[in-house]
Amino acid sequence: MFLEILLFMAGGIALGILTGLLPGLHPNTVFVLVLSLAVFFAGFPVIYTLVFIISLSVSNVFLDFIPSILFGAPDPDSCLSVLPGHQMLMEGRGYEAVFLSTVGGLGAIMLTILTLPLLLFAIPGIYSQIHPFIHILLIAVVGWMVWTEQGSKKIWALLVFALAGIFGMITLNTLPSNLSMFPALTGLFGLSGLIVSFYGKSKLPEQKKAVRIESRLAKGTVLGWFAGMIAGLLPGIGSSQAGIVAGQAFRAKTKDFLTALGGINAANIIFTLVAFYTLGKTRSGAVSAMAQLTPSISVNELMLLMVVAMLTTLISVILTLKIAGLVITRMHSVSYRKINLSIIVFLIAAVVLFTGLIGILISFAGTLLGIAAIKLGVKRSHMMGFLILPTILYFSGLTAGVSHFMGI
Repeated sequence: MFLEILLFMAGGIALGILTGLLPGLHPNTVFVLVLSLAVFFAGFPVIYTLVFIISLSVSNVFLDFIPSILFGAPDPDSCLSVLPGHQMLMEGRGYEAVFLSTVGGLGAIMLTILTLPLLLFAIPGIYSQIHPFIHILLIAVVGWMVWTEQGSKKIWALLVFALAGIFGMITLNTLPSNLSMFPALTGLFGLSGLIVSFYGKSKLPEQKKAVRIESRLAKGTVLGWFAGMIAGLLPGIGSSQAGIVAGQAFRAKTKDFLTALGGINAANIIFTLVAFYTLGKTRSGAVSAMAQLTPSISVNELMLLMVVAMLTTLISVILTLKIAGLVITRMHSVSYRKINLSIIVFLIAAVVLFTGLIGILISFAGTLLGIAAIKLGVKRSHMMGFLILPTILYFSGLTAGVSHFMGI
């Protein structure tokens, strides 16, 4: 049994690396494939497939920060890391940005596992207390985000948020998420910044691999752990929305925010697994795939999956830092305009490959809005209205009415 578990874990890690490094190839796609090929796993206990799914999910979280931070190629869970990550990249600290996200993920998973007995007891109560007020919390966060802009930029920021939210309502309500999320977020957070940089005079500075270990890492890790719990427990709240809440509520600095984002994405996986065990709820693609295989998991299976998650985390941290180091050492020797152009071409090709013509149209609209936000000089995080406004409407019970009013 031990050898089989190791083999399934290794297979999950291998596919996690692939899905993490290639934008547009989301692990949920692989989960669908696993379920469609379940007949080939019929001779094995279900726990082996669960091990595969968890190791794939965890490894994907860590490897995914390489394309999002170094190349501006986001997915729904890491799109916010593009913003501070690109800032640090342009300061010659791209490797440090990846390092911070990785450490945040490692710390959050360790903290989650250490507090597991308490979480198993407390989560049902926490869920019932938070759920009715999440839309109020999000509205307060949006208000704070807009208020922090200076002068007339408050108006532009509110406009950008509203347009992004309407964009999200239209695309998410009329198309499956696998056809709308990737092209929209690629346009909003990826292509827009890359195009502006391409036509600007930016030059990629020589990248440093030196990293300063600071006590502030603990703040970002705990912040990510807490926000990951929110994302893991509440329907409709993803890692990006939780990241906005955490960053604004605790006024996180750039390093805190990147560390927290790594923690959110990693902790979210564990919390969704705990929610499945304690509440019987599915809060992620990984757990939804599990629920198709088994209606519940035992405490022994939960403990085994936690051990697998921890081992996968340790392996993924090493692989992520090694691969990021190799990429960083080669980046500064290539023209930044050529890097930008090649990434733009790659992202457009990925959008066409995975979402077709409709994806190109969605990505084009998102790119225009992203460029407008940059030119207006407002924080690009306001474009998270794409996900936050639909979430607010969902929790307030207004989705159906607003959709009917908009004719979607």
